[in-house]
Amino acid sequence: MEVNTTLSGRNFIDLRILTQKLLSSANRSQLFLDNETESVSEEDLDVNTDIYSKVFVTVIYVVLFVIGCLGNSITLYTLVTRKSLQNLQSTVHYHLASLAISDLLILILCMPIELYNFIWVHHPWAFGEAVCKGYYFLRDGCSYATAFNIASLSVERFMAICHPFKAKSIMSRSRTKKLISAMWVASFLLATPMLFTMGQRLIKDEFICTTIVSSITAKTVLQVNAFLSFVVPMAVISALNGVIASQLLRMFRESAQDNRFCIIGGNSTMLSVAVEPNRAQSMRHGVMVLRAVVIAFVVCWLPYHARRLMYCYVTEWTPALFDFYHYFYMVTNVLFYVSSAINPILYNLVSANYRQIFFSTLRYLILPCRHKKQKRVLTRHSISICSNQTFSTNLMRRREVECRKREEEEKGLSQQLLYLSPFPHPVRKFKEQWMKVRSKDWWSQFPAETTACSEPPFSSASSR
Repeated sequence: MEVNTTLSGRNFIDLRILTQKLLSSANRSQLFLDNETESVSEEDLDVNTDIYSKVFVTVIYVVLFVIGCLGNSITLYTLVTRKSLQNLQSTVHYHLASLAISDLLILILCMPIELYNFIWVHHPWAFGEAVCKGYYFLRDGCSYATAFNIASLSVERFMAICHPFKAKSIMSRSRTKKLISAMWVASFLLATPMLFTMGQRLIKDEFICTTIVSSITAKTVLQVNAFLSFVVPMAVISALNGVIASQLLRMFRESAQDNRFCIIGGNSTMLSVAVEPNRAQSMRHGVMVLRAVVIAFVVCWLPYHARRLMYCYVTEWTPALFDFYHYFYMVTNVLFYVSSAINPILYNLVSANYRQIFFSTLRYLILPCRHKKQKRVLTRHSISICSNQTFSTNLMRRREVECRKREEEEKGLSQQLLYLSPFPHPVRKFKEQWMKVRSKDWWSQFPAETTACSEPPFSSASSR
């Protein structure tokens, strides 16, 4: 009995020691995992990106920067200087110019800083507290402005197509300018929380540009940003685009059946509805431009906001998940800058008028001397080698000049008829001239052939 009792006591002691060892090892592993998670959650301090990915992303950034800055600058210059584009669907050119400005600001202010301090050098932050706050403030402000500009384009197209008479009175140029100014002010007001959310923080004897508030506050700010700059504009754009598409389909079907609308490229004529072909063509091009910009907005911005929401909702970070997040960060930001660089390309692909003016402006800016020389060379030699098209255009111009002369002559004749009418006018002060008109001697100066008319044809000599 004593032996069994001793064995059982020894077994109990061994079991107790084994339990303590297991608990200590479990605590160590949990402490290791906590430390690993805490180190991974720090802002890009332990990110190790291979050199090939950095070089590849850098090449893409440089290409997007050149294409975006050149395209948006020429777009803005074309929309401001060319008067032929200022009639593009009434006030659309104001929205397109505002969109080009926001894209330029995103490319110029955000891309160089991100390429240096988020792709190549993750830490330390080398630009100071003011640049850290200003970077996130300007990036979010321009993002809001871009989203609001695309949404305002949808609203403008909806009013112009579905309610054209209200659009002429409501969407005037002065009101459009005020609307765009209000959108820019609202964009930077909504981006103001980033000035208090982001800043420099000292981690492991190095300054990094990261959140300086609690995680709950930072996640709330990012969620509100994603909701207001993507979800709300996307809902407005989708709803209005659906209504616009259905309205256009109904209009073109009814016009094809009733011959009330001048179909572009067809032989039908206008009967009931006085809508010009150029107006219909510009309306169709405006809708196509809007759809292309919206598609680019969705494809390029959806991953960007998905990454932000991923940061908000992921609570436990592992090394593999954090590595995936960092590479996903580079991909989404590349798409974010693609949306700012692709807008001029979309306009050129859709609108033939804009494409022609855009390339003529580009040739004028790149080769101004050659452009001037071509103007000097095209004199008499161009007339000698002119084609049938040139001859036809010259003939059409002559006919237009003749028609204008006839209209002016008819207008002058009608004014003379009103001025020398045989019926007295109560406002006329020269009664002697009216008496001259009534006298029989004055009628006798016309030949017999012209007196057969109901009213005598008055010449320029008689009006004197």
